[in-house]
Amino acid sequence: MEQNYLDVKKFKILVIDKDKESVAHNIARFKNSEYKFIECYKSKDIYNALKKEQFDLVLLEVDLPDLDGVELCYELKNDVLYKKIPIVFLAERHDDYTQIAAYDAGCDDFIAKSSKSRLLVAKVKVILNRIYEYRDDKQISIKKYGNLEIDEDQVMVYKKGVPLKLSKKEFQLILLLTSKPGKVFRRTFILTKVWGEDIIVGDRNIDTHIKKLRKKIGKDHIQTVRGIGYKFQV
Repeated sequence: MEQNYLDVKKFKILVIDKDKESVAHNIARFKNSEYKFIECYKSKDIYNALKKEQFDLVLLEVDLPDLDGVELCYELKNDVLYKKIPIVFLAERHDDYTQIAAYDAGCDDFIAKSSKSRLLVAKVKVILNRIYEYRDDKQISIKKYGNLEIDEDQVMVYKKGVPLKLSKKEFQLILLLTSKPGKVFRRTFILTKVWGEDIIVGDRNIDTHIKKLRKKIGKDHIQTVRGIGYKFQV
């Protein structure tokens, strides 16, 4: 009997909240070892965590000490690197206005913290099942550019059907550049999206990663626009 993908995957969940006690209580609701939780309490740590880990779901509070949860949801859902991560609000404030704003921002579900544990766990499991279950029909998001194939769901790039060994930064670079083929991405924009605003990275670091990426995918795909940045050509 074929083993289901969900039976072997350990889901990584990013919990963004203001209250450590509340987070501990909510994590305790998930008694199953198939979940791994990473906690964030400050806005400066959120994007760093997202860049270090490949998360399967985000549990997000509306009211954060230095950030609005709804605005953060909107930012993530409109960012090519993170828009596919499901976001579930787990919030103390759950009036109709707040929920409507959250859904308008792109969240996948909204759960009140006062809800029963079984409801929280059941909703999270349904979302994970819907998004990550194994599909025999191959309905997976794969982009094709000439002899290159980019599988965003599996975080893989193939050249002529052969998988390439890319670092996380290299994958984020190609994902960003291929989000709009032909568009020139400025160096400052690339730095912010791939490395984050809190990390000091020089132009040489970008050049080094681009050079390595060109060797793997082919030098003709990524063109340098002198003094500005880079663009992806099919």
